Amino acid sequence: MPQDNFQQLLLSAESEAVQRFLSLLHRSWPRLQVPMSDGQALQSLASRLMGRFPQLTPQLFVDLSQFMPFMAVSDIMRVPPALLANESVLAALRRHSTHMKLVQKSAFAKLLLQAQLLGDVPTWRPGFLRTIQPLLPHLPLRRFVQLTPQQIQGLADGWQEVRLGLAQGRHVAHSLINVSRGAGEEQVHRLGALACYLSPEELQVLAPLRDPLGPVEQSLLACAANGVLSQHGRVAYALADLLRSAGLAAVGPQELRAWRGIVPELGVRFLQRLSATQVRALLPELQAAHLTPAQASVLLTQAVRTENVTEGVVSSLCPLLPGLGPESLQAIPTPTLVQACECLATALPLLSAPQKAALLQRLSREQQARSIWPDCLLPFVPLKLLHLDAATLLGQSGRFWELPWSQQQAQFLWRKVEAVTNVSQETIRAKLVDKLPNDSVRLILDYVSSHPQSLLMLPPHRRAALAHRALRLLRAPAETEIPGEVLDLLGPLLGFLGQEAAAHVQPESLLLRLEELQGACLAEGFAEELGRLLLTERVLGPPQCWSLLDVQQLGRLVFLLPVESVRLIPREVRSRDTLEQLLQSQREWEQSEPGRLCQPPGAQGRVRSRKEALVAWLVRSSPVGAQDPVPSCADMRATYPAAWSVAQISSMAPSHFEGCLDLISQDPALSPEQLRAALGKAKQLFGTAQPLQPVHVLQLGLLATQLSEQELHELELSNWGALSVLGVLEGWTARQMRAVVSSFLRQSGMSVQGLALPELAALGHLLCGLRADEMRLLNSREFSQAAPFVGSLRLGCSERQLETLAELLTSRLAFGPVSSWGPEIFTEIGTLAAGLQDIVLSSLIPEQIRALTPLAIAGIPAPKFTVVFSPAQLLGFTSAQASAVTPQQRALLSAEQSQAVVSAQYEEEVAQDGRGRNDARCHPGPSALALLCLMYSFG
Repeated sequence: MPQDNFQQLLLSAESEAVQRFLSLLHRSWPRLQVPMSDGQALQSLASRLMGRFPQLTPQLFVDLSQFMPFMAVSDIMRVPPALLANESVLAALRRHSTHMKLVQKSAFAKLLLQAQLLGDVPTWRPGFLRTIQPLLPHLPLRRFVQLTPQQIQGLADGWQEVRLGLAQGRHVAHSLINVSRGAGEEQVHRLGALACYLSPEELQVLAPLRDPLGPVEQSLLACAANGVLSQHGRVAYALADLLRSAGLAAVGPQELRAWRGIVPELGVRFLQRLSATQVRALLPELQAAHLTPAQASVLLTQAVRTENVTEGVVSSLCPLLPGLGPESLQAIPTPTLVQACECLATALPLLSAPQKAALLQRLSREQQARSIWPDCLLPFVPLKLLHLDAATLLGQSGRFWELPWSQQQAQFLWRKVEAVTNVSQETIRAKLVDKLPNDSVRLILDYVSSHPQSLLMLPPHRRAALAHRALRLLRAPAETEIPGEVLDLLGPLLGFLGQEAAAHVQPESLLLRLEELQGACLAEGFAEELGRLLLTERVLGPPQCWSLLDVQQLGRLVFLLPVESVRLIPREVRSRDTLEQLLQSQREWEQSEPGRLCQPPGAQGRVRSRKEALVAWLVRSSPVGAQDPVPSCADMRATYPAAWSVAQISSMAPSHFEGCLDLISQDPALSPEQLRAALGKAKQLFGTAQPLQPVHVLQLGLLATQLSEQELHELELSNWGALSVLGVLEGWTARQMRAVVSSFLRQSGMSVQGLALPELAALGHLLCGLRADEMRLLNSREFSQAAPFVGSLRLGCSERQLETLAELLTSRLAFGPVSSWGPEIFTEIGTLAAGLQDIVLSSLIPEQIRALTPLAIAGIPAPKFTVVFSPAQLLGFTSAQASAVTPQQRALLSAEQSQAVVSAQYEEEVAQDGRGRNDARCHPGPSALALLCLMYSFG
C-alpha cells in the first residue's frame, strides 16, 4: 500500500478502530507469514503505527510487540519508561528480545534505567531481573557491575543462556565465587561456562589446568569452540599447551572434536601428526576463519589424498579452502564445484586472489557455457569473463540484483540494462545537506542507526555535514550542552561531529555510552575532544586516580587519550590481564569491517604510541642499565609482537617462539630488523639442513620478505600455489622479486607468454620482477582477466614497467583503445591505470577521470601527475580521489592546481553541465535505498 495513502488512512480512522485493528493484527501475526526480510518496510509500518498513538498504554505496546525487532531507536525512545514496570510489557519484551538487533536491546536497556518506578539497579527484584535477563548484558558496564552477588546468584541458571562481554562475565563469575563455598576447583567447576571469563592468573590459583578431560578444562574447551575465549589469548595458549602434552594416538574422535576451538593454536607440527581418521573426525567441526593458511593447507592436502572428493565430502572440506592449492583444486570434480556455493560462500572472503582466480579459470575452461557461473562466484568474475546480457539480468532480477557485485561489475551491468530499458541515470540537482527537510533527516537517522557502515561510504565532509544537520534538528535551541538522549538519536552520526560541537556534549552522559562509542567510527576531531572530555572531573577525572572499572569501561577508547595520560594510569590497573583486554579490543576493532573502513590518515601511528606507553612497564626493565626481560609466548599474547625488541625476540625460548609464530608472522608493525630476528628464530625451528618447504614458507608470512636472494632461489616454486604465498606480500626489493620470478619460471617450465590467469594473480606484487621487455610478452587476454586482482595492489614497479603493463590492456585482445573505455574498465584495472601514457591520461573525459580509483591516483608519479591533469580536470575529481593525492604530488602542483584539489576534496565547487545541473550520477540498484542514493549525490 502506498505510504502516503496508509498514513492518510491512519490519521482519518478513529482511535478505537485503529486499536481494534492492532489487536487483530497482533493475534493474527503468527498466521500471516509476513516476510521478515523486508525489514525496512516493517520498520516504516511500526513507526507510523506508533506515531498514531503519542501516549502508549501497556495493551497498545503488547499489540505492537511483534514489531520490536524492526523498531527504530527513535521509536523505542518514545516508549514511556514507566511502561517497563508492567508485567505484560516485560513478558513481550523478553519474548521478542532474541530477534532484536544490538542497538534495539541497548535502547530498551537505557529505558530500564530511566524508569523511576524500578529504582536503582541494586534494588531490582529477582522476578523482574529474570524477566529482563536477556537485556542485562546491554546495560552500560557502569550499571551492570551494580548488580549485587545475591542478585547474580538468583539468576544463576540464566547466565549460561546470555552472551556477556569479558568485563561483565568476570563480574558475574567473581560474584558467584564470592557467595559459594568449597575448594577453588569445585567453585570453578560450578561456574560452568562462566569459568571462561576468569583470567589465567585466577585459573592458576583456583583450578590449575591438569587434565584435558577434567570438568574445568572441558568447560574452557567448550568456550573456545563457541568463540567466547579469545583464540589468541593466554587462556587458549595454556589450553593448547596442555593438549599438546596429551598422547595423540590415544585421543579418540569425540575427544578431538571437543578440541576444535583450540586446534588453530596447536600448530602445524601437531596437525601433521594427525591420522587420516582423526582428520576426518575433525573436519566437520572446524571453522575456516580460525585456521591459518598453513594449517588449512596441511589438512586439505591430507584430506584430498585420502578421500574421494564428492559433493558430500566437499561440504566437510569447506573450512580448509583457505589452504586451496593446485593439487587440491584438481582433486575436486567440476560438477561438484559448480554445486558447492553453500560451502564456497562462507570461505570465499578468506581466499587469496590467486585462489579465486584459479577457481574461476578451472570453471571457465571446463564449462561449456561460461556465462553460467555459480552465484557465489559471480561477484569475483572479471569483466572479460562476465557474459551476462540485459535480457538475462532483467528476466532473473530477483536472483541477480541482490548479489554483492563489485563496483565495476555494477557499472558494467547497469550500462547493459540502461541500453535496453527506459531506466536512465537521471542527474540530480545539487543540494546542500543543510537544505534537507526534517523528515528526510529523520529517515536518514533511522536508517544509519541500523546500517552504520553505509555512512563510511560517504566522504568525511559529507558525514560531518549530515551529523551537524541532524544535531540542529534534535537539539533544543536553549540547550547549552548536548544531552544523552540526543546522543542516542544521533547514533553513528555522533562520531562525525566536529571538535567544537563535541566540546558541548554533556560529560556525564558519556559514562553510560562508552560501549557504543567503542564500536563507532570516530572522526579525528571528535576523537581528540572525546579524549579530553574523558579526563575531566565530570567523567573519569585524572588517570592516576582511575580504578580497574574505569579502564574496563574505556576499552579501546584508552587509545584516544594523550600519551602522557596513558603513562599515568596506575601500574596496578595495567596488569597483564588488563593489557590483553585493551589490546584485544583494539585489534578486534581494526580487523572488523567498520574498523577497516574507518582509518583516518595517521591513525595507526597515534595508536602505536599509546600502545607503547601502555605496555612499557612489562616490556622494558625499570632499573637503568638492567637487561630487558625475555618474553614468554604468554607475554607476547598479552601485548603484541612489535612491542618487543630485536634482542628480546632473538632470546625467546624455541617452544615459546613456536607457540607465537603465527602472531609474529602476521604483525605488520614489525620493523625490518625485528622481521630478520624472527626469521632467524624460525629457521632454527625448521632446521637449516635443507631448503625451506612450502608449508614453512606459509608459516613465515611477513618474515619471508627478509629471505636472501639465494634462499629465494632455493625455494620450491613449481606452481601457482607456492608462488602465491610470496606474491601476496609487499616490501620486496627489486633483486628479491627478480630472484623469485626467475626461479618460478625455471622450476615450472613455463614461459612468460604462457602465464595464465592463476599464475598472473599469484605473482601479485612479484609481477614487478619481470623486466619491461618480458612484460611485453605477456598474453594480453589473460592479463586483462587478471587485471582486477593485480590492479587492487600497490605495485612496486618502475614507471617503465607500469607503462608496459598498461599498454597490454589497450590491446584488442584486452580492453581495446582507452578512448572506448567506460568507467567500469578504469575501476577494474585499478592501480594499473597509473601506467597509462601522459597523453592518454590528459585526454580522458570527466566520466573516465572520476572512475580512476584513489589508489591509481596515488600511484601516478608526481612529475607525471603535474603534467597530465589541468586545474579543470582536478576540480572534477571526486572527494576520495582528491584525498588520495600524495604529499609528493601536491608539492609539484601549481597554485591553481593545488586550489582545484582542495576544492574537489571538499566539493566546494561542483562541475556542472550546460543546464546548471550537477553531473554526479546516482545508480540505485533495486536493493539500495533511494534515500542513500540521494545522500551520495548531495554536494
